[in-house]
Amino acid sequence: MKLPLSLSASYILLSLSLIFLLTSCSEDALEQDDIQEIEPEQEVPIDNSARLEAKNLYLDYYLASQTSGSDMSWTGDEPSCDPGNVPELTKAKILQRLDYYRKAVGLNNIISENISKSDKAQMAALIMNANDQLDHDPPSSWKCYTTEGNEGAGNSLLTMTKNAEAIDSYIRDQGADNGPVGHRRWLLWPRLQEIGIGNTNRSNAIWVLGNSGTPPSDVPDFVSWPPKGFIPDRLVFPRWSFSIAGANFSATTVSMLDSNNNAINLQIEELSNSYGDPTVVWIPENINTNVTADTSYTITLKNVELSGVLMDYSYQVTLFDPNN
Repeated sequence: MKLPLSLSASYILLSLSLIFLLTSCSEDALEQDDIQEIEPEQEVPIDNSARLEAKNLYLDYYLASQTSGSDMSWTGDEPSCDPGNVPELTKAKILQRLDYYRKAVGLNNIISENISKSDKAQMAALIMNANDQLDHDPPSSWKCYTTEGNEGAGNSLLTMTKNAEAIDSYIRDQGADNGPVGHRRWLLWPRLQEIGIGNTNRSNAIWVLGNSGTPPSDVPDFVSWPPKGFIPDRLVFPRWSFSIAGANFSATTVSMLDSNNNAINLQIEELSNSYGDPTVVWIPENINTNVTADTSYTITLKNVELSGVLMDYSYQVTLFDPNN
């Protein structure tokens, strides 16, 4: 028996509608499943803790130790060869500036003042002031010469810079005669325990020799300037250095890459083991120390000999603007 034509057409239309409906539901369900499976990308938070720590150290120790116009002046007198006294606030700021640099490289032991050494360092600073020259063995013919001042000069770092800013002068270690960065090495020596402080209105002497102790228990694997990690751009000086107690750098090679993996030309200074720990020093070319954005460099040292074993080291230094 055949269905009437009209009924056949209706039946066909009904079947097609059901097929379309089922297909649509299936596609909708598939699309919904796809949407549920696609999860939005999660943003990885940037860890700025190391940068913040370096900035806070700079603010709390470096900037806090700057010389202020309200600071008391040196009490001595150069024409009459009166060594005078260093105001206690000036001494405190000098120690605080030294603490900044030592903490920046990972040294946390407290450096104390030895008053006896300070007295002789003060006489040495007066000699340098009176003669407008620096000499670790000043002749007895120099103005304001004393045997105590001569002893102080022979055991001290000397600079024609005063107050806490004198510490910057020592760490910078500029000049043709300072290739081994001896001043820097003594101040950043892990075994340094105490200093003597001499300071006038334009000269400074820091007694560093003698009474060396054991390194602190948390001494870092190496001491470098600029240090590993973040460092304010204005405190990156032309000479870079890397020190390890007992190391032999005679076969060591040093290389530097910028953030784009471009090699940087280096001038390697002559090795010298006369100051603090053994140290290798180099001058990188075209380093921008006035950055607008954080700028990183990777330093690699190969064939550092320690106890007869050759070691390699690699670390990153990132310059940043502490005002940002």
